[in-house]
Amino acid sequence: MHPDTFSRVALSRVPLIGPKLFRSLIQHFGSAAEVFRARTQELCAVDGIAERTAAGFAAANTRPQREAEAILKHAERHCIQVLSCLDDDYPHRMQPFTGAAPILYFAGEASLSNPRTVAVVGTREMSSQGARQVDRLLDPLADFSPLIISGLAYGVDIYAHRRCLQVGLPTLAVMGSGFDRVYPQAHSKTARQLTENGGGVLTAYPYWMPPEKEHFPARNRVVAMLADLTVVVESATRGGSMITAGMAHDLGRKVGACPGRAGEPLTAGCNDLIKTGRAHLLESGTDIINLLGWKGHAAGRQRRLFDDLAPAERAIIDHLRDREGVEIDELHVSLREPPAKLAGLLLMLEMKGIIMTLPGHRYRLAGG
Repeated sequence: MHPDTFSRVALSRVPLIGPKLFRSLIQHFGSAAEVFRARTQELCAVDGIAERTAAGFAAANTRPQREAEAILKHAERHCIQVLSCLDDDYPHRMQPFTGAAPILYFAGEASLSNPRTVAVVGTREMSSQGARQVDRLLDPLADFSPLIISGLAYGVDIYAHRRCLQVGLPTLAVMGSGFDRVYPQAHSKTARQLTENGGGVLTAYPYWMPPEKEHFPARNRVVAMLADLTVVVESATRGGSMITAGMAHDLGRKVGACPGRAGEPLTAGCNDLIKTGRAHLLESGTDIINLLGWKGHAAGRQRRLFDDLAPAERAIIDHLRDREGVEIDELHVSLREPPAKLAGLLLMLEMKGIIMTLPGHRYRLAGG
C-alpha cells in the first residue's frame, strides 16, 4: 500500500471534491496528506476551489478520515484492493481520463490491465435468442483469455458473467454500490464466484454505499473506459446499455452491436447503433477477434479442435479449406446433409470459432 493511500481515500470522501479537484489538489501540494495540512488561503490558490469549499474543507477533515480508516480496515479484512488513480496498478485504460474515479475498490484475481478487454451489455429483459447470441460471441474467445466486463445486472449482464464462468473466461463485474450492498442481491453468489474463479468485482463506492440511481451512469462510464470494445447484444433505443455504448463512442472506443429483425423493439437500439455508424455489426466471437485484430492463438485452437471433430464436421472443414466463401446451398449439394442437420453443424463450428459467417449465407474458415 502506498504511504499516501490513507490520505487519498480520505480526500476522496471530502464533500465537493470530485475527480478533477482530487488530482489538482494532490498535484499542487505534492500529496494528499499535505492537502489536509493546508490552510484555507492555500487551498483557495488551487484552481477550482471556491472559498466556501476551502472553508468547509478543514471542518470536514475528521469525518473523511474516520471513513478512510473504516474503508481500509474493511478492505484488509475482505482482501479488497484499494486503487488510487495515481497508483501504477490503477487500470491503465482509465488513467488518461481526468474524470475517472479517483479511488477504486477491487476484489478478485483478474488483471484490470488485461491486454484484451470486451464489455458485453444489453437489456434486462433478455430473450432466448439474446442468450444464444451471447454464447456465439463469448465461446470462441476462450483461447484468447480476454477480460469480459459487464454490470452484474439482470438479463444480458448476469448471463454474460455466468457464461464466462462456464467457458473459463475471466470476467469483471462493475457495480454501482459498495461491497456490502451488492445489487441486485440475488447476484451476490455470482459476484463471489467471479472473485474466486479468475475474475473480479470492481466499484468506485465504499463498502457501505447502497445502489443509488445516479451511481449507474457512473458505473456505465467505468465499463466504457475499461473496454476496448463495448458490445450491445439486445437493447431498446433507450436504456443503460445504450448509455454505455454512447459513452464508449464518445471516449473513442470501439462499439459493436448484434443486429435484430426490423421493427423488433428489443433490438431497435442495436439496429440504430449500426444504422447510424456508431457501432460495428457483430454476429459471432470471430467478428470480435477480427475487429480487434487479435493474433497468435486461434490457429492453435483450431488444430486442437480439429482432433475432436465429428466426420460430418471434418467434411465441412475440408470443403471450406483454401476458399474465400462457400454458400450454404453448395454445402448442402456437395455434402448431401439434410438442411436442418447442416445448419446445426455450421452453428456448432461457428461457436467453436472454427468457421465464420459471411454475408449472403456464405461460410469460410475463421482466421483465413
